[in-house]
Amino acid sequence: MTITVPAGELDQRIETRILRLAKTAKLPGFRPGKIPRKVVESRFSSQVLQEAVEELIDLSYRDALQEKSIVPVGMPSIEAKKMTRGEDLEYVATVEVFPTIGKLNIRGQKIEKPIFSVEEGDIDRTIETLRSQHTEWEAKETPAQSGDRLLINYLGTIEGEPFEGGESKDHSVILGQGGLLPEFETELNGQLPGAQLSIATEFPADYPVKAVAGKEALFSVQVKEVAKPRLPDVNEEFIQKFGLSEGSEDAFRSQIRENLAQEADARVKAQLRGSVFDALLDDNEFELPKVLVEEEINRAVTAFRGQMEQQGLPSDRAIDREHYREAAERRVRLALVMREAVRERGIKADDFAVRPRIEKLAQSYDDPKQVIDWYYADAARLGQFEGIVVEELLVEQLLEEAKVVEKEMTLQEFMNPVSPNAVDTEREQDMEVP
Repeated sequence: MTITVPAGELDQRIETRILRLAKTAKLPGFRPGKIPRKVVESRFSSQVLQEAVEELIDLSYRDALQEKSIVPVGMPSIEAKKMTRGEDLEYVATVEVFPTIGKLNIRGQKIEKPIFSVEEGDIDRTIETLRSQHTEWEAKETPAQSGDRLLINYLGTIEGEPFEGGESKDHSVILGQGGLLPEFETELNGQLPGAQLSIATEFPADYPVKAVAGKEALFSVQVKEVAKPRLPDVNEEFIQKFGLSEGSEDAFRSQIRENLAQEADARVKAQLRGSVFDALLDDNEFELPKVLVEEEINRAVTAFRGQMEQQGLPSDRAIDREHYREAAERRVRLALVMREAVRERGIKADDFAVRPRIEKLAQSYDDPKQVIDWYYADAARLGQFEGIVVEELLVEQLLEEAKVVEKEMTLQEFMNPVSPNAVDTEREQDMEVP
């Protein structure tokens, strides 16, 4: 926008500032309030012009936005064209605006909803998982095999030099879980406590730690302990670890059934939510405000640095911002679509919608009233929850318009979907050094 402010307005604001300075300015050789106007004007001309221009730009820019019904995204870029006393003030304000979005519903689109029930086999598998999570380890003097836990010390070198993250003491590894580089898994299998060995390995080219990716390393390894697993019996002592005062197996299974149903219900809602968002974004292209994308990338980078600090790793290294761009663009696109869809539908998170949800959430805590009071005691905290409720209300309305197709499956199929690359992906994410 090219915006012009009449010269008279600029002169008036300059004059007002000069008169004010004449009363308050301090200059050598003059008493306060007795400085001649021409001296003040000569001494402070650049300052008062700059201040007057900044004030008029701020006011006129806001007036122009209101007059044109423009909602800006971020701060404007201001380019002054004319800013001379006695002439009209003229400047160009460049600002990004919210885009026009054509698709704000998913009417008639197919959304798949999983349907299942909790079976006895699901409860059995959960109990076995809980037993595995409470595995006790018994040291042994026989060769290590799959499923055993080893405590090792290791020191890695690349071209004879130690590298960051290549040394650890009392490092715990479990053979057969796929968390080790293949060479480590092979060499540690069959080792006895006290064994000393050297393991040569090559880090994958796409290894997450760039400094060692694709490089050959030599590890000096000491096996301090080999231990075999021992699963606990499902008895009263074991059951009471999970907060059940009644230590019977029937009560334990009943609690597991309830927990599985609640977790599955939450996952169904999350999956439906994701499907609704995918449907909203499908073939819904529009230009994204660059400032919003850059802000989203900034948040992702900041979060990554925070994770690095928590893990005790250096957080000041250079980060490739482009790595985060695609995900940032998707989040911004979805946020803009949802913002406009909420506005179009007039969805609001009033107390009739918010309070029942807070009360339901509070029931899972020992003191529900304390949780409810905690949310209502802070406007910002309550505002965040209201944002969640608005999103839920939007998803509910969109689902009512969509074609929801129920798909029967077992709980295990739903909770543990297997994709062709699932094993490899999981192994990449969990791989340790070594």
